[in-house]
Amino acid sequence: MSKFNLETLPRCGAKTRSGNPCQRYGNKTNGRCKLHGGRSTGAKTKEGKLAVRVNALLNPFMWHFNKRFNLEIKQAYIANALSAYLRLIELTKLQARGLDEITEIVSQYRFELETTKYYIAEFDGSEALLIIQSALDHYYKDTAAEHLKFHIYSAVFPTPYFNRLSGSNAEITHEMRVFSKTERKKGFGYVGRIPTDPIHKALKRQLKKSKAAHQI
Repeated sequence: MSKFNLETLPRCGAKTRSGNPCQRYGNKTNGRCKLHGGRSTGAKTKEGKLAVRVNALLNPFMWHFNKRFNLEIKQAYIANALSAYLRLIELTKLQARGLDEITEIVSQYRFELETTKYYIAEFDGSEALLIIQSALDHYYKDTAAEHLKFHIYSAVFPTPYFNRLSGSNAEITHEMRVFSKTERKKGFGYVGRIPTDPIHKALKRQLKKSKAAHQI
């Protein structure tokens, strides 16, 4: 039984090499043309929709001027950001149990929070910025966002809020991938040489010097 009603599927419509629209119908599995995948769905994200609108401008000078100096930010964006911020305040009282909800909130309102975080901090103090930025960074780490991906490979001072002691989802995924690779190469249970703690090293050197001094 096909997943889609083939009688009601529209034709593909993608532009072919000849310049004419493709007349194929979608396939039984996903309803899309097997050659072109169907018409473009267009921008889906808030950022994508904004980019489409701005890319259509013929003379963007005044638009960019107004954007920078008039700060024409929709009231709906501010309202959404404030709503998300108030929920984040509530979640600062939770520990690891609330971190998945942090990711959900930022996933839905990341654009609004990034757009208005300094505006909110101006009225509610620097603590507001710490809360919002902590939530954003938690989300970026969990999703391995490119600009914070280095946290997988380098030590980073933890955020004051929403920090998971076991590491971000991206770090845990990386650990599992490395463990799996090691298991294939070395066998199950291999742990390798554990590096010595710097303080432990210094203590051993000090003890060695002390023993040598007493032997003289």
